[in-house]
Amino acid sequence: MPDEPRPDVRTVRLGLELRHIRLEQNLTLQKAHKLLRRSVSSISRIEKGQVKLPERDLPPILDAYGITEPARREALLALTRCSDRNSWWKRYKGLSSLPQFLELENEATSIRAFETLFIPGLLQTPAYAYALYSSSGVELSEHKLRQLTNIRMKRRQVLTRPDPVVYDMVLTEGAIRQQVGGPMLMLEQLQHLMDTRHMEHVQLRILPFSAGAHQGSGSFTLLGIHNLGRDVVHVDSTGGAAYRDDDESIRRYTLVFESLRSAALSKSDSLALIEQLLSDLRSRGEGSHDKT
Repeated sequence: MPDEPRPDVRTVRLGLELRHIRLEQNLTLQKAHKLLRRSVSSISRIEKGQVKLPERDLPPILDAYGITEPARREALLALTRCSDRNSWWKRYKGLSSLPQFLELENEATSIRAFETLFIPGLLQTPAYAYALYSSSGVELSEHKLRQLTNIRMKRRQVLTRPDPVVYDMVLTEGAIRQQVGGPMLMLEQLQHLMDTRHMEHVQLRILPFSAGAHQGSGSFTLLGIHNLGRDVVHVDSTGGAAYRDDDESIRRYTLVFESLRSAALSKSDSLALIEQLLSDLRSRGEGSHDKT
């Protein structure tokens, strides 16, 4: 039997909202079963975001729960509708390990992120992305390497679309000094970072070694999803990705991000540091040619 499609973030969010509404009404699953004339299993699967609820099925549920406020009903109905922005990557089904993240990223109006090890995906060059995938420790065919690289490059459209995402990135100094793919590849990658100086909606800041100890224990991303009415936190680690949208997690990661942002260099000073690294790499390259 083929696997069921992975539910999208809107389906998951709608399920959470319906659960909150049920609890607001002091209804157990058994009581909701009688009220909605749906099985307990069906209600549970909807609330867990395991099944997509058709738009036509939602109004009767809201009526039964006594939700009459037009704005709230429309916001919930919007969660049953598909987004045009998240369709491009579906043709790469099975290739990306982050389908939910891709959808969140495409629907985001703002992204705040902290990266500890490498240049973030939205700011990578094709050669840098390819080098990362090649050294991931997972054996991949040449065809798959290029497809994965293409997906990463396609993601960059959120920065160039007519209504680009507001991207606020804090990057450790170690990430820009790590020579992924060698000096020549890094020359191209760092120059690509310099090009962000022309993008007003992109704020790139470097957290220098001189900042000392800080609160950033690992990479994370805060995605502002207008259609969900809240932020979602994506935490990346060796053990896998995790998503959090509870108020406490959002509050905590927002405070950590603001702390890191305050400790980082300004955008202009960050670009000056990157320019210095570029100059050093060029000098070393010229020096090596002189010796040959």
